[in-house]
Amino acid sequence: MKRLLLLTTCMFSVMILFAQRVITGKVTDQNGNPVSNASVTIKETGNGVSTDANGNFSIRADQDAKTLVISFIGQASQEIAISNQSSYVISLSPESKKLDEVVVVAYGTQVKRKITGAITNVSGEELENKPFTSFDQMLQGKVPGLQSVSANGQPGAAQTVRIRGLSSVTGNNDPLYVVDGIPVTSGDVSRNSTTSNALAGINPNDIESISVLKDAAATAIYGSRAAAGVILITTKKGKAGKTKIKADVERGVGKVAYQGSLSKPLSRDEYYSLTREGLINAGASQAQTDNILDAIGINRPYNEDWLDLVTRDAGFTNLNFSASGGDQRTSFYTSVGYTEQEAPVIGSDFKRYSGNINLRHKASEKFSFGVNILASYTQQNSPTSSGAFRNPVLSAYFLLPTQNAYNDDGTVNFDRAVFNQAYNPLAIIQYDRGLFNNIKTISTINAEYNILKNLKLSTKFGIDYIGIEEEQYLNPFFGDARTRAGDINILTTRIANWVWTNLLEYHHDFLKSKDLGMDFKVGYESQRSKQFNTDATGSGLPFTTLLQLPAPSTPTSAFGARADFSQTALFSIVQFNYKNVSLSGSFRRDGSSRFGPENRYGNFWSTGAAWNIDRESFFQNIEIFDALKLRASYGLSGDNRGVTPYEWRGTYAFGSSYNQLPGSGPNTVGNPLLTWELSKQFDVGIDFSMFKNRLGGTIEWYKKKSEDLLFDVPLSRTTGFNSAKDNIGKMENKGWEIALNGVPVHTKNFTWDVNFNISLNRNKVTELPGGNDIRVGNQIRRVGENVSSFFTRLWAGVNPDDGSPLWYVDANKDQTTSVLPSFRDIIGQAMPKGFGSFGTTLSYKGLSLNAQFNYQYGHMVYDNWGFIMWSDGAFPTLNKIKKQLRRWQNPGDITDVPIYIYGNNNNSNAESSRWYYKGDFIRLRDLTLSYQLPASAASKAKMSNVSFYLRGTNLWTKAFDKDITFDPEQGFNGTNDLQVLIQKNIAFGVTIGF
Repeated sequence: MKRLLLLTTCMFSVMILFAQRVITGKVTDQNGNPVSNASVTIKETGNGVSTDANGNFSIRADQDAKTLVISFIGQASQEIAISNQSSYVISLSPESKKLDEVVVVAYGTQVKRKITGAITNVSGEELENKPFTSFDQMLQGKVPGLQSVSANGQPGAAQTVRIRGLSSVTGNNDPLYVVDGIPVTSGDVSRNSTTSNALAGINPNDIESISVLKDAAATAIYGSRAAAGVILITTKKGKAGKTKIKADVERGVGKVAYQGSLSKPLSRDEYYSLTREGLINAGASQAQTDNILDAIGINRPYNEDWLDLVTRDAGFTNLNFSASGGDQRTSFYTSVGYTEQEAPVIGSDFKRYSGNINLRHKASEKFSFGVNILASYTQQNSPTSSGAFRNPVLSAYFLLPTQNAYNDDGTVNFDRAVFNQAYNPLAIIQYDRGLFNNIKTISTINAEYNILKNLKLSTKFGIDYIGIEEEQYLNPFFGDARTRAGDINILTTRIANWVWTNLLEYHHDFLKSKDLGMDFKVGYESQRSKQFNTDATGSGLPFTTLLQLPAPSTPTSAFGARADFSQTALFSIVQFNYKNVSLSGSFRRDGSSRFGPENRYGNFWSTGAAWNIDRESFFQNIEIFDALKLRASYGLSGDNRGVTPYEWRGTYAFGSSYNQLPGSGPNTVGNPLLTWELSKQFDVGIDFSMFKNRLGGTIEWYKKKSEDLLFDVPLSRTTGFNSAKDNIGKMENKGWEIALNGVPVHTKNFTWDVNFNISLNRNKVTELPGGNDIRVGNQIRRVGENVSSFFTRLWAGVNPDDGSPLWYVDANKDQTTSVLPSFRDIIGQAMPKGFGSFGTTLSYKGLSLNAQFNYQYGHMVYDNWGFIMWSDGAFPTLNKIKKQLRRWQNPGDITDVPIYIYGNNNNSNAESSRWYYKGDFIRLRDLTLSYQLPASAASKAKMSNVSFYLRGTNLWTKAFDKDITFDPEQGFNGTNDLQVLIQKNIAFGVTIGF
């Protein structure tokens, strides 16, 4: 029996050996030198080996093996068809992928090596399955020079994106967003909700790539809308081949991202002990103290943690399904998606239902056409922020622990005797509504006709439509609308924007060698945008919450308004490529209805050059560089979006009544000389790759001058107006952008990638109307200073003898006073001096760990509500935060918090530098652990790929100011305004491909 078993085993082994064959070979570089440790893999099975020190390899292949894949860091991968021969010699060529890849540029695509402008590309893979509701949130840290911030944790909130600082003071600073060639509406277009984002209607999983255009050579072709930069979004399209089906499922949970120990509300015992101390310091008698404490609830038996009551575990769900494919004539891509995200604060959530259809058909060798329809429906519930009574974050900090959230029967408590200053946020969430619903579509139809071999005519017509319905319901039982028996307000907003672009493209080679070529484009573009708003309000609602849309007994107002503008343009782009040198130029003439007849048209242009030094003959012996490109550009762009459609002309408004008849009167003074804000920008950059692509990056310097900036110029009151808008003002931004990426380790099975980028921008105002300072809240515009400079009194601390507040009396800081001074000075700025990201990726076979850290430094953030939350006794019947416990108590105490006096009679909580902190921070923005099944395992389940991932977002935050009382990541104005708290997420997801 043993002999039979042995014989059977031997026969089986021989059969396997005969079914397999050994393939040998040698891998060399382009000079014939052996390449050691190159990866040689059989594509169909995933089995692989590495070459030895002499570049030799030997690998077994079964009958199904058809392709060898050879790869090595710094060399272009090759696929070799397996034939009857058993030995191969493979020569690898240097990989220049970073400069030879094709990227999306204005009105087309371009090989990166020939690009003369500053463009950063973000692939769609970096945007997929992230716990963010809009793609602009995901750009943070990925693009040097681009700052994407929002202090509001509301899902679907407006995101502030700035490219190379501010290009305007009072006008528009948002980049132009172009989706599949169509400029679209962006920003916050809601009129009643706290915040919304028009771009949140675009499903990030439908995006193929994003190109961020930063300098004039890249942006000036967009003319009057390009001064703040341009962001091109390209959606996914089908490709010829087998139909591919993909499914993504993700589920996660979120919590508050940052909660410092100093910012937690006081407990019951802490609050009443502090209040008792404050009454004693104010000189109250024992009887007075007892009466006041009793009046504010010391004897009530409750001990609520309001911050815990208004925060929660926030759920997150993301589902996406897509199918793509086609043949040589027709291709398609279609998708559906569903996103649901809650905020860690009650009453704040977001839902999106999205779909996308992209079809393209090649009717003949000359003619092709396509259609793309991207549609979504979003729903958003958002509480108020700042000092509005419906703000749950405000209530969490202001309500006392003895104010009970629930009645004894379990119902929410809204007793006015208990909640006499701030309302119960749990009751507000239950009885009030603040809804935002939006239907968004971006639809395009396009066609191309090849007139000649090198001459092509294309046309594209697109419509960007936004339809918003907003509802605010304030209950009749309690709250600000109680005296009116409740309020209801219904608002509708419709924005329709169509764009028609016609483009003629021509290519010509002047030499048979094709060393000298020209690409020329000329186009005509027209745009029309219309907006229609209606409002209807009423009071006197039924005393029931069962009605979805209660009819008010007292309609109070109805309102309707229209606005529109149009724009037309002629433009041209030319580029000459001679061997290793590229020269480009662009010109655009824009006409806009936003301006009067004398200034309706403007000219915008750019010129640029690029030199691929690494391809010069004198550089061939310098082996340290794989690629080296020097480029420079200069040009003029503008912006007209800071001017409303009719601001150039004096207008009348109807709606007032005169003698019980409809009346009208002047409502704008107008200025027919209004014109574009201009941006003149110079840029020089170096793109490089070194050590066989082990190290690569970009180093860039720019200088951007903004002119004819819009300001409100004061007018004599005899005109009936306070001011009129005019083009007076100048500003300058200049700085460095550095992006580096490296591969310290690369073996057959393990790769370690690292990346780093930093942006250093210096901003200053160079001209103001009359040269005079302009105060805007706690900021000042001053010639020679940063446009976001904070201007306030100088806090000097606390007198250790008696606990009184101290301020400096001048900029020298050598003299203090305990009397509130009038002197103010610049203490810092809201714009960071530096920001960026760094990260790493570790990959072992199918396992990958990716981390991205974001950082900012050199700026300040402002606590807008510190004057209440740790106010030294001011607003004494509202709760305080734990930082107040650091107060002065006895002579000799050294602290930064003054004596606590009930009622605060020493102005210690007045506006001063006391409420400002260093905004420096580092945040772990993304941490992802993923695993992809081997292709052989996936194929057994009839799948092309299967991957699993565990992702964390905003998991860790390091604030460099130990005294800060809130999340250091704030909006572009650097102000904490009790908005919805930023969240951290942990999510698990699965991606399956068929």
